[in-house]
Amino acid sequence: MALFRRKDEAPVETEPPPLVEEVGAARGGRQRKDAPTPTRKQAEAARRERVTKTYTKKEARAEASRQARSQRMKAMQERDNTPEKALMRDYIDSRRNFGEFLLPGMVVILACTFLYSVIPQVSTIATAVLYLFILAVIVDLFFMWRRFRKLLAERLPNSPTRGLLFYGANRAIQIRRFRIPPPRIKRGESF
Repeated sequence: MALFRRKDEAPVETEPPPLVEEVGAARGGRQRKDAPTPTRKQAEAARRERVTKTYTKKEARAEASRQARSQRMKAMQERDNTPEKALMRDYIDSRRNFGEFLLPGMVVILACTFLYSVIPQVSTIATAVLYLFILAVIVDLFFMWRRFRKLLAERLPNSPTRGLLFYGANRAIQIRRFRIPPPRIKRGESF
């Protein structure tokens, strides 16, 4: 309708909405509506239902879990998105670490300590092996850190090292398959 149009303006041609009759006419007859047009109140309620879907308790927990995981992953990516940490990850992933075998080794040694009631010497030996293994992991981490600092000084001079030792140690003692973010390079590969 052009009730408030200026005289110098040309009428605006708008595309008419598709008619139900055109579809019905193409089929050879006139098509009728199945239900009356919803009232405004009904239409708004239907829209609100689409926007704010109601969940069962199980679906709500699953959705909350998915959103929390998504937020954790975003925060982790922002935290790990520095060149120093990327270099540390590549350095750790390119070498063999004693720490990778710490968790499986501790499970085996723990199983051996349960044999104390049967064979007391096995438990004593397993405990000594556990302490030696932990010492070997600490020595490996010490040498890893020394070599990494030299590499960092060569590739990224004047980069901060705050937090990198614990970041690298944490990554080095994780099983390779379960590291997050996943390794980009293979063992022994140059980076």
